[in-house]
Amino acid sequence: MTWRWLLLLISLTACQGPDQGDPYRPYLRVADKDDVPTLDPARGYDTASWQFEDLIFETLVDYNDEGQIIGELAQQWKAEANGTRFVFRLRDDAMFSHGRQVTAEDVRFAITRVLAPETGSPGRDFFLSVRGARTCDKPGCEVAGLVTLDNKTLVVEVEQPDPLFLHKMALPFASAVPPEIIVREGENFDFRPVGTGPFLLAERVAGQRLVLKPNPYYRGAVQPRLPGIVRFVGVPEDLAWMRYRAGLLDLAIIPPAEIPIVLRDPKLSRLLRTADTLRTQYVGLNCARPPFTDVRVRQAMNYAIDRRKLIAILHHRASPPQGIVPPTMPGYPQRPEPYPFDPPRALKLLQAAGLGGGFQATLWLRNDETAIRVAQSLQQDWERVGVRVRLKPVAWGPFLDAVRHNPNIDMFLLGWEADFPDPSNFLEVLFHSRQIGANNHTYYSNPVVDALLEQAASTTEPAQRTELYLLAEQRILDDAPWVLLYHPRTMLLSSDRLRGLRLHAWRPPRLAQLWFAEEKTEE
Repeated sequence: MTWRWLLLLISLTACQGPDQGDPYRPYLRVADKDDVPTLDPARGYDTASWQFEDLIFETLVDYNDEGQIIGELAQQWKAEANGTRFVFRLRDDAMFSHGRQVTAEDVRFAITRVLAPETGSPGRDFFLSVRGARTCDKPGCEVAGLVTLDNKTLVVEVEQPDPLFLHKMALPFASAVPPEIIVREGENFDFRPVGTGPFLLAERVAGQRLVLKPNPYYRGAVQPRLPGIVRFVGVPEDLAWMRYRAGLLDLAIIPPAEIPIVLRDPKLSRLLRTADTLRTQYVGLNCARPPFTDVRVRQAMNYAIDRRKLIAILHHRASPPQGIVPPTMPGYPQRPEPYPFDPPRALKLLQAAGLGGGFQATLWLRNDETAIRVAQSLQQDWERVGVRVRLKPVAWGPFLDAVRHNPNIDMFLLGWEADFPDPSNFLEVLFHSRQIGANNHTYYSNPVVDALLEQAASTTEPAQRTELYLLAEQRILDDAPWVLLYHPRTMLLSSDRLRGLRLHAWRPPRLAQLWFAEEKTEE
């Protein structure tokens, strides 16, 4: 800890008690180093964006805390025609935050907006199974498989039975949006969003804070019990931790170095929430950029990594990787670690690829403390086999933009958390060749893998489907477009006054469900 931060902590604690000098104390207070990348549900595809989109918008269906599909905007739904036709009936009381009633056309428009190429939505592929979806050329277009029977009834028809269709309709991409506001605001919808969720955007100051307040028109199942939510921006991990300890934040991620202290402290450990999530941390290798065009080089990068050291750095807040799909995936079998630590084997592979003298590469990563510590450990391991890696830490939003759109990146450090509990959400979304330019950021392509993924997608028998995904996963592991690192474990601390916090296996914590206990005041 530097003296500068120590003096700041003393200042925060001594001069600004938890009840004084904090205008946001009535609100739920969280903090992060970076801005939320977007509040536009058609464009957000990261956990930070989704957490706040979940507060502002609603989808037809959602998940409960046990991971079961429940209604949100839809009060009822049914599947017909062997699972190729879905009929949704919307709630009569659903309203947008600007006071207009929600109609089935608002949901239909939202899906066409995701399908329209001009939107550039990373969720487009999820809805291409809708009949006629590929011909959609603009938001609001006519799609044969999207029909409104009346103001409250939407019919969706898909080309073939899709066991995951309801899960896809629970993705934020399918959130209802008002067409007239989209037309009026255009690109500014990100900064002036209008949704049907329990909260609305009250203030957004780039680089400083994002403030939400309850939506007065919300009539959903869980009424907000918080007077507001504020997300402070520009707060690095160590300073966020100090603010939490000073009573100035209600939720905090624990810096790795502080984990042993938290576990030993009875007061802090009582406030700790932990969960295994459907997530895999990895380094993506650009398979279209030398030397990573050579599978031997990609395999060498895997064998060079000491994952036990990585997990120790994280104070065991993770488990060794069993594959691309996490071992917590429902119905998925346990598997051995695919790339054990084997530097001599890594050296032999590099020599066979004509790179016995090593090479240089740049690793892009998010500019936060944990990512940097992980990257420095990787850098040391690769250096031992002659691979000299320069680290390039970047703020979260620009980092995501570079990973998605810059084909000249050598490799990047990132994680993937499931959107829904199915192997396809890892394997098809991230590795099918048609996802190049969308979510396949490694530019990986293998026709055999594509065929296996397509066969699995059209298979409804669970055991056969799982077997096809296992075959596809093994092919991808052999091709090594990723350097597998670990499966993270979520650890989150709440303030003593916060109630209702539960961690979800594949979604960010549901902040709308939280409330504060009544606090005693001294007379």
